[in-house]
Amino acid sequence: MTQEKNNDNNVQMIVIVSLLVIIAVMGFFLWKSSGTPTPTDNTTVNTDTSVPADYEDLSIMVIDDKRCTNCPTDAILEQLQLLPSVSGAEIERKDFSDKGMEDYLKDNNITTLPLIVFSTNNFDVSADPAQLDQNGQPAPKVNTFLEALPGWSYTLAIGATFNPFEERSERGFLMLDKEKLEAIKADSNIKWNVDAKISWIEYSDLECPFCAKLHNAGTVEDLTEKYGDDLNIVFNHFPLGFHNNAQPWAEILECLAEQEWTDAFYALIKKAYADEKSAKSYLIDEAVELWASEDDLEACLDSGKYTDKVKAQMEVWTALFGITGTPGNVLINNETGEYEIISWAYPTSAFEDIIDELVK
Repeated sequence: MTQEKNNDNNVQMIVIVSLLVIIAVMGFFLWKSSGTPTPTDNTTVNTDTSVPADYEDLSIMVIDDKRCTNCPTDAILEQLQLLPSVSGAEIERKDFSDKGMEDYLKDNNITTLPLIVFSTNNFDVSADPAQLDQNGQPAPKVNTFLEALPGWSYTLAIGATFNPFEERSERGFLMLDKEKLEAIKADSNIKWNVDAKISWIEYSDLECPFCAKLHNAGTVEDLTEKYGDDLNIVFNHFPLGFHNNAQPWAEILECLAEQEWTDAFYALIKKAYADEKSAKSYLIDEAVELWASEDDLEACLDSGKYTDKVKAQMEVWTALFGITGTPGNVLINNETGEYEIISWAYPTSAFEDIIDELVK
């Protein structure tokens, strides 16, 4: 599959087609992953009538970190400047390393970047019929997604994930000690070269539509073609609670791997995402097509022997990597322990950018 098709298939779920679309999509993601309702009205308006008159003039401060290899800050700014109510704003760009920025983030209890700070929420970015969300409805106002900070400023929720306070290598990557890395490998079905320099660990479930889009876009094939034996694939289970079939589907995968081999495990994943079916009987039938014994599969499932393993993968590695939704992708240099996380279904190019840096 060409890179052009890959980008087209992912256009509605990656940063950035339209700022308004992104806000709506990220609001949806955060609501799903945290269990917190997405705000439906502007609850952050300050009630103090002493707000200075000059706060009517909008200015924007952007804080990012030059160590972040996949922060979409430039794309966000580009789209912000296309909005009529924002285009005339003064935009100040800051880096985490700049004087005072670390203290600023600590004082405001902010631990992830990039950060977009508005001087006021008193500006009009109305729902524009020309800007539609993923359901074909007018996109909500930007103001809806602003959260108040002390001192009459407001942050825009953009799904920031880069934590500048975490321990990082000299190249800016997060670090994973070898003991934890070996524990991941021992608990996983590894596709291709087990001794590869780079591992792509994907935390997903088979009922996740965004995971299906990632797989159906050809990202796996594109990356393996480019990096060959330098890359292996690791699919770990992350059954989201609101996906009713995710837990049993994960157990079916484990039962299949027990009977057959790793290739069958990944062949069933690919087939399930391609067909986007949700019945237990479907996975059983497809597993049988891969030469598994139906009786043994049913017996394995009834025993519940992999129930705890599936839940443990989700719980343990959530604590380690901070993953809260699917697909959660971790790219690891197995030689140095350096790693970076890509949350959600980004295009192949986003994975390539990080892998290229990891292998330098």
